[in-house]
Amino acid sequence: MVWLMTPTPVFVCSMCRKPIAAGAKVIRCSVSTCNSGKIKLVFCSPGCWDSHLPNARHRNAYFVEEIARPE
Repeated sequence: MVWLMTPTPVFVCSMCRKPIAAGAKVIRCSVSTCNSGKIKLVFCSPGCWDSHLPNARHRNAYFVEEIARPE
């Protein structure tokens, strides 16, 4: 039997719940309320980030691409 090693997910996308592995691209919202406290939103793609905007009601928002690292 062959075991395939998959990377351990560091994050889970806040919209589609797709696992995001260490070293992969992660997208964060530029608005401080999305990145502070217990809730830290991360997204796997610009499309997932864009889909959170209608509920978030941000006035002026953009996303920042980072590399996923354990916190």
